[in-house]
Amino acid sequence: MTTRSPQPKRDIGGMATACVFIVLSCIALWDTTTMMDSDSYVFPRAIAIALIVFSLLLILYNLIRPGERAPVTAGGESTPRRVMLVAVMLLSCFAMPWLGFLLCGMVSFGLLMMVSMYEPWTTKRRLIYPVVAVAVVAGFYTLFSTFLMVPLPVGFLFE
Repeated sequence: MTTRSPQPKRDIGGMATACVFIVLSCIALWDTTTMMDSDSYVFPRAIAIALIVFSLLLILYNLIRPGERAPVTAGGESTPRRVMLVAVMLLSCFAMPWLGFLLCGMVSFGLLMMVSMYEPWTTKRRLIYPVVAVAVVAGFYTLFSTFLMVPLPVGFLFE
């Protein structure tokens, strides 16, 4: 009597999402063809191409090496947590014109960190994570505003 090993499960949702991102990136690439100034289209094209490449890599990885899903543990995967992550990101986008990039980035990073944290908060994490959050947001702010010269929202409340 031979026992068959169970078929490995593929991440169908992840591959479908990658396909959606590929389509959206192609639309973004097509939309940049009407831009005349190279300063306007370089950044969107670079991001769209990177998104296409990484989405294709994800699909290829799932087709070549499909793996078993890890069992869900208590406090693990949850729909409310996913909904809260999306809600925080949307609220941050809507608040950015009033509060500005820097403040919205700091607040949303902190909220996303709290919502997505699986492990318990230790003293070390309470000290290190806020410092890392400030460094990441300030680093992106400096990168975009100074080096890439992307105009970032200051916020109506601070003008």
